[in-house]
Formats: sequence, C-alpha cells, structure tokens
Amino acid sequence: MATGAASGAAVCTASSDPGASCVLPTSGHPLRVAGISSAALSVAFSAGVALVLLLGLLGSAALQQRVTRNALRILAIAVAVDVVLIILQLFVWHDVCALCLASYGMTVVAAVLLRPPRDAAPAPVPEPAERRLFIGGSVFATVLLLLAVGAGELWIRQQARVSFLQSTLDSPAKRDAYDADQAVVKFQAFPVVTFDLSGAPRLGAQGGPIVVVEYVDYLCPFCRQLYGGLDEYLAHNGRVSWYFKNYPLDTECNPTLPENYHPGACWLARGAVCAKDAGKWVEYYRAAFSAELENPGPAEVTRLGAQLGLDRSSYGGCIRSPATIAAVAADVADGVRAHAQGTPTLFINGRRAPLWTYLERLVDVEEHRLGLATSDSTR
Repeated sequence: MATGAASGAAVCTASSDPGASCVLPTSGHPLRVAGISSAALSVAFSAGVALVLLLGLLGSAALQQRVTRNALRILAIAVAVDVVLIILQLFVWHDVCALCLASYGMTVVAAVLLRPPRDAAPAPVPEPAERRLFIGGSVFATVLLLLAVGAGELWIRQQARVSFLQSTLDSPAKRDAYDADQAVVKFQAFPVVTFDLSGAPRLGAQGGPIVVVEYVDYLCPFCRQLYGGLDEYLAHNGRVSWYFKNYPLDTECNPTLPENYHPGACWLARGAVCAKDAGKWVEYYRAAFSAELENPGPAEVTRLGAQLGLDRSSYGGCIRSPATIAAVAADVADGVRAHAQGTPTLFINGRRAPLWTYLERLVDVEEHRLGLATSDSTR
C-alpha cells in the first residue's frame, strides 16, 4: 500500500524571510507517521504482509488457509485506503507518481490472487500451540522489520542531508545564503541583554527603534573594516542608533583574554573615553581608525588627541587617571557579562549578532519583528 509521492531533489530554500533556512524538501505530500515517511511505511506494509504469508507456509494446511484469509482481509482494507489516497493525490495534492500507482496496482493484484474460490469450505482452526507459535513469530519478525525500516529511513535521510550540505559547500552563493540563515536562527535564539548606554558615544539616529551596541577595539582590523562602511549604512537606515563600548583585546585592561592580541589597545580605549569627555569622540573615532598604529603607548595616544585640538597636558593626564581606567574596565566587564566574542561584537536590540558581516540581514529581521515598514523614506 503506497502512501506518498515521488521524492524530490535536495535544494536550498533560503529566502529573505526572517528565520528562513536551507532545508531538505519533503517527498511529494509531506505525510509522515512517527517521523517515518509514507514511502517507508509502504515498504514496511508490503514486506509485513509477505512475511506473514511466508511464516504461514511453514505451518499446517489449516494455518495456511487461516493466514491467507486474514491477509486477504488486510489487503482489502489496503485497497480501500489506496483508493482514498489516489483521490487525494489527483484532486487535492496534485502529485501522482508512477511508483505510487505501481504500488496500488500490486496491492490489488495480491488481493485478487489471495481471494479464495466462492465454493471454498470454511478454513479449519489450527492447533492452539501452532497458533501461539505463529503469532509470537509474526510479532518478533514484525518488530525486526519495523526496526530495519526505521534504520533505513534514518540512513537515507542522513545521506540526503550529507549530499545537500556538500552541494551547499560547493556553491559559494548557497554557502553564503546558508550561513546568513543560520546566523538569523542563532540570533533569534540568543537571550536579550540590557546595557547602560547613558554615557556611551553614539552615531546614527537618536532614540531609534533599532539599537546596536558595538564592542570595539581600535586596533582590530575587522572593526576598521566595519568603520569603513558604517557612515553609509547609518545614512541609509535612519532607524538605527549605534552605540560604542570599549572592548580592547589587550590583557592590560582585559584580563579574561588567553593572550595579548592587540598590545596598546587599552591606551586607545582610554583615549576614546577622554576624547568623549572633551566632546571630541567622533573625531577621535575617525582618527584612530585612520592612523596606522602598532602597539601604541601613552605618548602616541596623547599625540593623537593633540592632533584633534585637545590640550596635550590635560589629555595626557586624563588617559592615565584612575577614573578613565575604571571606565574602560567597566565596559570590558559589561562585555564579558554579555558574552562578547572578539571584536567587533554587535548586539542588536540586546541580542548578540553571531556574525557582524550579516548586520543588514539581522537588522531587517529585527525590523520585521517590530512591524516596521521597509518602504519608509528613511530606508
């Protein structure tokens, strides 16, 4: 008895819908029972009927007749189910496969072959011991059959997934779509973290519905890469308020790091705090990423502040002050608490972005969640 349609090829169904992901297509109409496909159930049914008949042949003539008549009753029910299924496939699912039709035909043929003559005598009753032995053997064989079919189904699905993933890896476009979709799934699963942004410098909209918090390191090449396109992005999307917190990958002020990745980044972070207090943070932000600095110390950071018009003496004292050191330490502690992973780490309305390179996609997801129209003139 067939209960499904032909199988389809594995394709990537990535889309721009929030949470969409590349998935394996189901075969025809997605009918499953306990996770097992209709095709596997059809195989199990046909094999089960054949198995019962074979076991019956090992018994007496009385047992053979009784098993044959019971098998005929089961096949009659199967024929009725097949009639319903073919109607559904023709008029509801609009998906009929040659294998399904062949299976229906085999069920009808088997029922006709097992139909006894009209004048056949009633089947004799087998001996009780033989009946018990037959029932026990049938149950045991059926359990083994179901386990084998289930294992085969899992193996086929696993092979299909392996094939799908391989085809995704072989296609850069599919790989990028898959990674973007997985980033959305992870982003939506992350918990919401709250931040104190009262003293954090900001770019973009004031009071925008999309709040992005960036943990930044002024020696990080990826932060510099993000900086290169941020002005254009914020000009394009007027709904985003972008805040900055310091997270230098320097063990001098970030002791949680396993090693010192960016020596001197702590001094640049302290310089950013002092520049903000002096009303020059935006200028400092641009100058720090434009400068070619390597392991900067207090002298280099002081020189950077002086280039922005800040008093060299007071600025040099500020970057060494306990209050400035404590401000950077507070940002770092917030980053550790929020599970910032490297730099730049972005939080969009409190949820961490798994990959900053998919910023636009994740912001679109958040705007969709908030019900913001994408046709607004600010886009």
